[in-house]
Amino acid sequence: GDRQRAAILPTSATREEMPLSSFSWMGPSGRNAARSSGGADPDFDDEAKKIFDSLGVSGTGGMGGARYNACDPIWKHPTSGGTIYVGNVEAASNIDVLKKNGITNVVNCTDNMPLYHEGTAGINYYRFDIAGHWRFVKDGHSAIAFTRPMFEFVGGAVSRGESVLVHCLAGAHRAGTTGCACLMHFGGLEANNAIHVAKRLRPIIDPIGTLPQLLQHLQKGYAQAPQSSLYPETHFK
Repeated sequence: GDRQRAAILPTSATREEMPLSSFSWMGPSGRNAARSSGGADPDFDDEAKKIFDSLGVSGTGGMGGARYNACDPIWKHPTSGGTIYVGNVEAASNIDVLKKNGITNVVNCTDNMPLYHEGTAGINYYRFDIAGHWRFVKDGHSAIAFTRPMFEFVGGAVSRGESVLVHCLAGAHRAGTTGCACLMHFGGLEANNAIHVAKRLRPIIDPIGTLPQLLQHLQKGYAQAPQSSLYPETHFK
């Protein structure tokens, strides 16, 4: 299709880019693809700390390595080279990590974590409280409305060749789901395949609670009004 380089697979020291056509073999993404919740979402900070405990890390510093990186690239703009990363508190708080990856724009997917370098390091911020989606998103139309400011922020950055970090505490649930939404929006994937691809790119990604429902609503919204009809062409190619 129009987007020949939709996602970046860190399969080796030199990251390879997978064309959209390569996604067609990937089926439903496992136990979280169709999960729904009849009650309240879990405490995402507590869930993040459980991940840190299971990995033997503290949540600040020393988290490099193949199993759990501070941040991982999930999509690269096919012409500008602007890249979307999903990451954790280390990536968000450590200016050296941001500089190393050329990140000048940050989407904070929490309602409580600081905008660590706001006004001091040339970093642009957008706060996207994805955990609060259930208060606003009831169908495809409201899913598009809820995500639009975030996609305008990210799309504007990558179209200029700038890179973006999407983060929460662990880079697993809230930021992970936002990364899945970005793969749907910029990469043209359906929700289940987006989750599957995202987990290949950053294995810790794990939409839980009601978060998969947001992705399903977004998929329905884009089936009625494709993102290419709602956003500038430069966001995608």
